[in-house]
Amino acid sequence: MLYQMLQKTVVEFPEKTALVYGQSRINYQEFAQQVRGFSQGLEFLGVKQSDCVAIILPNCPEFAVSFYAIASLNAIALLLNPGYKENELEHFLRDSNAKVIITDSIRAEACQQTISRLEHHVDLIVVGQKAGNSLAFVDLIHQDLENWQPQDVYTGDVLYQYSSGSTGRPKRVCRTQKNLWHQAHNCVETLQVKSSDNILCLVPLYHAYGFGECLLAAIYSGATLTILEPFSQNGVPVEMPFVFRRARVLELIEQETITILPAVPYIFSILAAAPPEPYAELPSLRLCISAGNFLSQDIFEKFRQRFGIPLRQLYGCTEAGSVAINLESDQEIKYESIGLPMHNVEIKVIGDRGQELPPELEGELVIKSQTLTSGYHNSPEVNKEVFQNGHFFTGDLGKKDEQGYLSITGRKRIFIETGGHKVDPFEVEDVLVTHPNVEEAVVVGTKQPYTGEIVKAVVVCQQQCPEEELIAYCQEKLADFKIPRIIEFRSQIPRSALGKILRKDLV
Repeated sequence: MLYQMLQKTVVEFPEKTALVYGQSRINYQEFAQQVRGFSQGLEFLGVKQSDCVAIILPNCPEFAVSFYAIASLNAIALLLNPGYKENELEHFLRDSNAKVIITDSIRAEACQQTISRLEHHVDLIVVGQKAGNSLAFVDLIHQDLENWQPQDVYTGDVLYQYSSGSTGRPKRVCRTQKNLWHQAHNCVETLQVKSSDNILCLVPLYHAYGFGECLLAAIYSGATLTILEPFSQNGVPVEMPFVFRRARVLELIEQETITILPAVPYIFSILAAAPPEPYAELPSLRLCISAGNFLSQDIFEKFRQRFGIPLRQLYGCTEAGSVAINLESDQEIKYESIGLPMHNVEIKVIGDRGQELPPELEGELVIKSQTLTSGYHNSPEVNKEVFQNGHFFTGDLGKKDEQGYLSITGRKRIFIETGGHKVDPFEVEDVLVTHPNVEEAVVVGTKQPYTGEIVKAVVVCQQQCPEEELIAYCQEKLADFKIPRIIEFRSQIPRSALGKILRKDLV
């Protein structure tokens, strides 16, 4: 179903640029040829329907080629954060039973170490310089496509992602080709994405937000997707704070006449602080989408004052993709609103007794959509609670106004949103308490000026322990975005009379 979606776009716009990445420009016909060639390479390795292939890559053209090649074989793509450490990768690869990993040369060694601890055989494909027994990505793109035939139209499973969902602790979400086709369709219809649009991809493609609003939307509509290339020193990619990439991003918006910019509030705050010259205006932009974290009034107003265009807050989740966006007129738009449900999406505000609430009353947001997963893998009790009669109980609290516009007011359950990522505090706590000197640990999110919410750990130690030691310990076992930025030492954790941890007192 997804390959046919791509093929339809190729037929309509064969010579149109599909991907821009640094100096590289790939048109839709060339992109489809790479997809077909790489699918043959995967098939040569034995990948077949329902097999799992892990993609552990930063944003790059090979990410897009890999996903559509996997989809064309009716296999399943597992999208993982390339910042994950070995123990995290091992957990996800075991849980998903991945048979192939696609990564880059920077992460190849960590992947090889992880594979060595698995009981089943896993092939490693590397973008760039291969290492050890790995296979080179380019060598697997077959050139002889004369006898290549796509699979029949397939609506089954195609995507694994992990979600903290409404209950913390990552759970595997499986979505189908039919789910993703509807997500692409809903997005394009709601946002009125055209083949003439140019989308700038700054958010991670492995995340539901970047995957949907950038990759799926571009391929469905025939738009051009420009991917911010990494900063390199001596040919080696180097991680840089976004403030140091701001000039390049503004340059790309101007050079590529970017019309759609999906990003997180932090990115918009950095762009809003840009000097007035040489980028006084960005006239090509027609749609700036903010998601991944709460959009503050300060960022909303500063961006509009700086560039004359409002930020439109989008709401979504891994389980269903994007489901609502604020498309009010420029004059009436409210920073806190997530707008109306997207095309073909239903969102209700439900009270504690399961009743739909009238306007202005706070309740839980409940989603119904053809983009929605059927449930979490191996989590029957959670599924029974949050997936009911085709509806997903999000755990987010919100309300509607008299016109039906939605806003988020809070969360029923705990997790920390930092830099566009969801962090399960219990996962970080589980790591901290394995340190030999830590008796107890509680992890919370705390808001900081300019940076938004960050991860804070409150620990009780057996004896004096340097903060640097605990941070280094976490760095070995957790992705960077999960590592506590603040560690507070206490003699005891505050509790209520019933023994419940008073997390609010620790923020």
